[in-house]
Amino acid sequence: MNSDLGISLIIFGAGLSAIGYLILNSTPVLVLGIAVIIMGLLAAWSEGSLERTQLELARSGWLNIDALLESIGTASRAIYLPSSATEARTPMALVPLVRPEPPSIRLPRGFAIRYGKEGETGLLLYTPGSMAVSRCLGVGAISGDAATSLTNCLVNHLTVARGVTTTFDEGGITVVVRDPRVGELYGNELVRAVLGSPTASLVAAVTAESLNSPVMIESEEVRGRDVVVRLRVVGRGP
Repeated sequence: MNSDLGISLIIFGAGLSAIGYLILNSTPVLVLGIAVIIMGLLAAWSEGSLERTQLELARSGWLNIDALLESIGTASRAIYLPSSATEARTPMALVPLVRPEPPSIRLPRGFAIRYGKEGETGLLLYTPGSMAVSRCLGVGAISGDAATSLTNCLVNHLTVARGVTTTFDEGGITVVVRDPRVGELYGNELVRAVLGSPTASLVAAVTAESLNSPVMIESEEVRGRDVVVRLRVVGRGP
């Protein structure tokens, strides 16, 4: 939205300048148009620079997670859990260390946890999707309908995409995110293979919360300016 504001101001300022110079022959209108163009350039440049700086500073946390995953030798796909599946009542992602099976109990608080009848272990992580769901729950943007929840949360409330199309079939759920605006938080590190891209993380977390069921990211691909995320529901909520 910040970049859109900058571009809009630049276009509006160019129009004012053209009208003032070519049609009205008015110096005040011309000067006003130039001033608006400068405002647009500042808005587009400064906000983008600040965002890039913040993302770079935040990468240190993800580099630590990446090093941890590499040290324990796991690359299992994370299972995205709804808030009802954790004692902390927070949507999180479970990274199984043994078998990629959904938990049958409400997971306890902690980082390295034990769950299941056979003593399965895993890592319980906060993700970009965790933060997104928490914010959207606070404004009532998530309901029992996954398609509506994805649109309300990602497009209408967080404004991190221009649109979302959701398709259900027997094999799972396909979500097309049009023109996503989520920054690259962790690049191509191992954590990306485990959690998916930041955009896919948002999609998986919102879907899990809406369906009240654990989901996994089966695949994702970039098609032009869109991101296509394929999800699979792997269990039922508690």
